[in-house]
Amino acid sequence: MKESPRILVVDDSEDIVTMLSRALSRHGFLIDAATSPEEALARADGAAYDAAVVDLVMPGQDGAALAAALRQRIQGLPVALMTAYTRSPLLVAARKAGVKVFSKPLSIQELVGFLKSEIP
Repeated sequence: MKESPRILVVDDSEDIVTMLSRALSRHGFLIDAATSPEEALARADGAAYDAAVVDLVMPGQDGAALAAALRQRIQGLPVALMTAYTRSPLLVAARKAGVKVFSKPLSIQELVGFLKSEIP
């Protein structure tokens, strides 16, 4: 039996982390959550994640930079970037780096579709 995919969810809002964790768990994903970029990077060291869902605007480090750092640690990691800021210059670099951008409010069905299509 194939193991459920592990997803790292990162957002500085605990409410959003909780909501996403519950929603993605219902779709069969195993969730690890972090509420800061630093916590996310610490969790990624030595972990085997199949994908990450990351907020764009967070204190300390933006989500685009975090996505790049995660992808350096875990080669080929699919990353979904969430944002309410559809005109941020950070989005251009994120898209060029192969990160999928989702606008808030987030469609769980679209996010699940992306994750299922990207995880082998």
